[in-house]
Amino acid sequence: MYNLVKIIGDRQAGFILGMVVVLNLIIGSFVMNNHPDLYPKFFHLNLNYFFQPVRVEHAWLYALLVTLSVFGINLLACIVESIIRMINNRSGRLKAIAALLFHIALAVTLVAHLYEGFFASTKQLPIMAQGMELPALGKVKIESLKNIYYPDNSLKDTEVRLLFSKPDGEQITKDIAFNEPAIFDAGRRQVVMLSGQTRPIGIIISRSTDKQEFSLKPGKPISLENASLVLQGFYKTEEDLPVAQLLSQSGSGYQEHVMALDAGTPHSQVKINDEVYQFKEVIETPFIVAIVRYNPAVPLMAVSLLLASIATFLLIKWIRNSPQ
Repeated sequence: MYNLVKIIGDRQAGFILGMVVVLNLIIGSFVMNNHPDLYPKFFHLNLNYFFQPVRVEHAWLYALLVTLSVFGINLLACIVESIIRMINNRSGRLKAIAALLFHIALAVTLVAHLYEGFFASTKQLPIMAQGMELPALGKVKIESLKNIYYPDNSLKDTEVRLLFSKPDGEQITKDIAFNEPAIFDAGRRQVVMLSGQTRPIGIIISRSTDKQEFSLKPGKPISLENASLVLQGFYKTEEDLPVAQLLSQSGSGYQEHVMALDAGTPHSQVKINDEVYQFKEVIETPFIVAIVRYNPAVPLMAVSLLLASIATFLLIKWIRNSPQ
């Protein structure tokens, strides 16, 4: 039985299998680069993608999974052999334990990556101030967004405060930035920001005669003196000037208007039934694009890191205690 374990756990075979794994990854990299239309940007390590459907272009991945399976069997046999040898040989125990822990850490890492590949999920979603539902995290909405700029006015970072209303009624506030994701469930769930900005959702105009203000939002008409006014949308002119397109209705019919969203320009006001309406300000709402990740393999990765750290400590201690 021990001889069979030695044959299966042969270290030279393990080295060759490791090289085959690297070769499969290199081939896979070339295939993915040559088929950008086949591999979307945000499928990450979702291995289910490669089986929905099965394609000849994914052959490198199928070969990789087979190689990793054989490598895993080789690694487990090597671990068993190391345990037997350590029991029979009491000299150099620190080195043997360190080697054993490194082998176990590698095995746990392989299992963690396979677990992540088949059961993790990654979605790219927009998150707005109005809020949206996220799986297991409840409703999330933006409370505030702040852009930070360098002296040359280029964007340095974006700081966003998110409010999570979880299904159990608990409310949690998380501050995130480009390199600071919101982390939940000991790292198994993350909300990672890709971009953050504000966008216009309406404008405020004031009537010149009495300075009364009116709030306009797309598709929602408001009543004026003997007329109604609706905001149709926003766009930019060829000179890159932001403007709002308006439509008024009165006894004389419909009339289109263009209002510049800059109070200092002559075109920032419109005339409706002899009344002048002046642009006052833009109504904006914060908006971010985020990646929502779920990785159930995080605890396994933490165990692997802990084992590798202990093994490194034991190996250093063995080196220090070894006779020079």
